[in-house]
Amino acid sequence: MDSTHEYILKNWAKTIRDPKKEEDAKLSNVKLPVPYTTPCIDDCFKNFYYWDTYFTNIGLLQDGMIEQARNNLLIMKFFVDSYGFVPNADHLIFGSQPPFFTRGVYDLYKKTGDKKDIELFVNALITEMDFWAYDRMSPCGLNQYKSGWTSIKCLNSYDYFVSRVGGLKGEEKNIDKIEMARNFFAIGESGWDVNMRFKTKTNRFASLEFAQIDLNSILFDAEMKLSEMLLLIGRKEDSLVFLKRGNSRKEKMMKLMEDEKTGLLLDYNFVDKSLSSIASAASFYPFAMGISEDKEACLKLFKALDNEYGISTAPYRGEDDYLQWDYPHMWPSNAYFCYLALKNVGLEKEAAIIRKQYIQVVDKNYQTTGKLWEKYNTVTGEVSKTVEYETPSMMGWTAGIYEYFNTIND
Repeated sequence: MDSTHEYILKNWAKTIRDPKKEEDAKLSNVKLPVPYTTPCIDDCFKNFYYWDTYFTNIGLLQDGMIEQARNNLLIMKFFVDSYGFVPNADHLIFGSQPPFFTRGVYDLYKKTGDKKDIELFVNALITEMDFWAYDRMSPCGLNQYKSGWTSIKCLNSYDYFVSRVGGLKGEEKNIDKIEMARNFFAIGESGWDVNMRFKTKTNRFASLEFAQIDLNSILFDAEMKLSEMLLLIGRKEDSLVFLKRGNSRKEKMMKLMEDEKTGLLLDYNFVDKSLSSIASAASFYPFAMGISEDKEACLKLFKALDNEYGISTAPYRGEDDYLQWDYPHMWPSNAYFCYLALKNVGLEKEAAIIRKQYIQVVDKNYQTTGKLWEKYNTVTGEVSKTVEYETPSMMGWTAGIYEYFNTIND
């Protein structure tokens, strides 16, 4: 059997869809301009997905597939030029996902060193940032995930969401169906569908009451990177605009989202002015993005979430509800930002542990099954099993982060 790395190199091409081919064009609701990468070879996810693609691109760039990585970013640009934002997927165009477009372009530029890559994308990056600044603003001055789906779509989707989480409880059953569905769609926009981060006394899924820590960390990172790229191409005034936005965001985040007891930044409930009761892997993002340098707080979070086979999305909480973005599941995106967080605050030993755990669990399951998988169980080291849907075999971000961890030196 090939090594995991060899398997990835041989199978990247099988994840690429060419819209010029009739069979591939049928997969999308939109006529796309260039070949794009999908999360799976032949499993359930055969479309272009926004944030999945960012992590896939990390692996493509590591493996020298620069043209395809650029093509994936051109798809994002196409969507921004067409709709003003990058949608969840090419067949799910009424909501977005975590906005990694700017970071993706920055990664490409760092790989090529060619300012033409900045010039090609920069205006689309600015447009997307304006979408998040205005369409996804919360009353507290920080951003939040929402949804653009119609009331009819929300009503028609209500039963699906309720079934997916195993039914509603208590007062949740009395919440207006459209409003409840909007909360679920907003969780979907976060990419973390579904989890308990937005639990209140009356609703376990009250995402619309929160400004999310991961989203605002991503946007801070995008503002700072966009400012840097604008300066590189001589647009000093525009650069200053995003530098000021980023500094202002960081100040608001530290004021509203910091838990004084733990030093962690958490999701902020702007309705009752409280913090999320769950310190999830999302709290690694501020460390990874350079918002917080609190080494002690980062170490405590690592110790709370790290298990024998990797970093769990959230801690074990006794008699609580556990869905797929929760304990004990390790998602590649969380492993990646956990690693960057630990490195950024100087926890080199712990970062090396995360890298080693990820490589070992992916290798172990590849040797057993001959495939890579969407997520893994950090307690058993096996492929995760969740109630929402059967875990699919997946190249995508699993391969992308594997290639990153497999080629860097601690």
